This record gives sequence, structure tokens and C-alpha cells, in this order.
Amino acid sequence: MPRAPFFHQLRLAVSRWLAPRGGEAAGIAVPELAQVPQTPEEIDAAAAAAGIVIPEACAPGVAANLALLASHAERMRGGGA
Repeated sequence: MPRAPFFHQLRLAVSRWLAPRGGEAAGIAVPELAQVPQTPEEIDAAAAAAGIVIPEACAPGVAANLALLASHAERMRGGGA
């Protein structure tokens, strides 16, 4: 089954969102550690910010993938099991 292009777009958007930023020097507020969106509201906001529409049928899969990403990010930051 081919992957839908929006999954690739969402992955790129989340990667950019989690990447370190140099915006502090420009007066842009940058969080200490970016968090992976996990609630439906956070996921919708992140998708909207990236200009992505997540089809309703895909929302559970997107949420599951982001939960997995969040657990990996937590481990990489030294937490979790």
C-alpha cells in the first residue's frame, strides 16, 4: 500500500518543529524542549501550522505514530525505559 504524501509532509513538519532553532537571537520565543503533539488539539494545530489536512480516517494512525515518536524522543533525551 503506497504511503499518502501528507504523512511525509507531517513527518517533515514535526522534524522541523523538533529541530533546534536559532530564533532566540531574532527575538522569537523558542521552547526549551519541543514536545511532540499528542492530544487531538495539538495534532490539529501542528498539522494546520504545516498546512496539512489529516483525513479523519487517518487520524488514529497519525496519533499512534506521534505517540511512538514521543516515546523515542523521550528516550533520546535520557528519560523513559
